[in-house]
Amino acid sequence: MTVRELPDDFAESLSKVLEPTHHEAAAEIIEAATMLDDVGLRRFLHLFAARVRASDAPIRSEELRKFLQQAARARR
Repeated sequence: MTVRELPDDFAESLSKVLEPTHHEAAAEIIEAATMLDDVGLRRFLHLFAARVRASDAPIRSEELRKFLQQAARARR
């Protein structure tokens, strides 16, 4: 598997899909997601990406928290 770097504008792109008042909480949740095992992180990212594709509405930290919980339970 090839490891790819994040695009230079990744943070800017991410900030465009997040609710502005939720950036700090979202950052903490995304950081917690990186501590999941590979399967859990993949699940979190799939949930996050599906949400971005499904709606133009900004993503709130509560949604990300639910994705994290679902991803953490995926291997149980």
